[in-house]
Amino acid sequence: MKKRIAAAAAFLALVLLILPVPARADAVTDTITIGVGYYGWSEDQYIEKATYHWTELDDWYGGSLDTHDVIYSYYSGSRTYLVAARGFYVRDLLYYAGIDVGSVASIDFFTRDHANGAYRSFSAYSLLYMPRYYFPNLAANEETGEIYAYDDDDIWNGATYVESMLALEDYTEWDVPGAEFEQLYDPSMLSPNARFHLFFGQADPSEASTSSAAKYCYKILITFAGTPVLSTDQTDMELKIGSGRKIDLYIDAEDGLLNEYVRNNIVWSSSDESVVSVAPDGTVTVLSEGDAVITASFENSSVSVNVHVAADAAPNESAGPANGEGEGDSPGDGTGSQTRPEDSPGQTQQPTEPGPDTEPPPENDPPDSASEVTLPERPAEVLPITGRQILAISPKALAGAMQGNIDPAYDAAGSKMDEDSTQLVITLPEKPAVGAVSAAALGAAFTLGVVWELLRYRKLKR
Repeated sequence: MKKRIAAAAAFLALVLLILPVPARADAVTDTITIGVGYYGWSEDQYIEKATYHWTELDDWYGGSLDTHDVIYSYYSGSRTYLVAARGFYVRDLLYYAGIDVGSVASIDFFTRDHANGAYRSFSAYSLLYMPRYYFPNLAANEETGEIYAYDDDDIWNGATYVESMLALEDYTEWDVPGAEFEQLYDPSMLSPNARFHLFFGQADPSEASTSSAAKYCYKILITFAGTPVLSTDQTDMELKIGSGRKIDLYIDAEDGLLNEYVRNNIVWSSSDESVVSVAPDGTVTVLSEGDAVITASFENSSVSVNVHVAADAAPNESAGPANGEGEGDSPGDGTGSQTRPEDSPGQTQQPTEPGPDTEPPPENDPPDSASEVTLPERPAEVLPITGRQILAISPKALAGAMQGNIDPAYDAAGSKMDEDSTQLVITLPEKPAVGAVSAAALGAAFTLGVVWELLRYRKLKR
């Protein structure tokens, strides 16, 4: 007898180990996680959009979402079930998380007391857009389970539209019509022991959906309608053998977080690997002449690029660069034939022929002014003059001018020079036309300075 009792006890202990443990108050969740993805994805493929602690959401504790006090009615098929809840609307939570609600196809709720997959799934329409109500006049016969109007008139009397909610705290009661429940309910009865608790009301008084009011919700997975859109500007490419190019792929998913996931899971393929190959990042390598199609795909979305490979053109060694300039050449007239001899100090390159609008400078005539400026005759061809003396003033002429006794012998600065004469020497830059203008300006400035000092000196002397 003792052996039988012991065996029965062992069997009972084994059964208790196998059976799931009922949910307790410690199943209450403090955080809610929102994930986003597409149809056909497994649970672990969804990308986490946000995770919130309940205090971040509850406006009573400084949270970001408005909370509401709402009464919901349910029918189990035989009994009535009444709920008073305080929480935030599911729609508001999705907006707060940055979800494009208009693109949502379905919403799955995962609970602590349900181990395998989602406890309850809703289409976006049934949870967010379908009109749902609280029926205070709903009652059920305790023996038959048949529903009837509590006031003997119409069950729809007093029906109130309600939004779907995740409750932070709630109070529930069985087998009581809403009209009576409102009288016995007090806000102090609310408890957070089922947080987060999903409530959504009834579309019709006879709708039996009591079991769908999921408690202990800790995760919501948002499934978007459609698929990501793939596109590229490079729909047709013409390449040479031995060359390569990376295809720029654009991804437009329903949520920005999904773009990177899609990009990292793009499958690239070539219709002819002997013509072009494509790397996992979209880089195309050309192997031989021909035509091929490169395709980027993600699940049911794809985009293709047509590639035409022509043979390499034979190099034309006699042809110069397209713009007439070779590497290391100075800009010329586009012929590529311009050369440039070495510059030597004190040496001036003369043109082989005078230009049509210029005359060669006199060789032996002395200058007839206090400055001498030598301009190149053909600026486009004459090289710059290095170290060219353009102004010389004898110290004696300068001293005589300062004293007011100008010796006619020294009238023309530079016409009679001693060994100690002061000379102004200017080196022209590489562009002759600009250098000539600069030299003329400097010479004129120097002359004006001398004249100004002379006049000033005479005025002071008077």
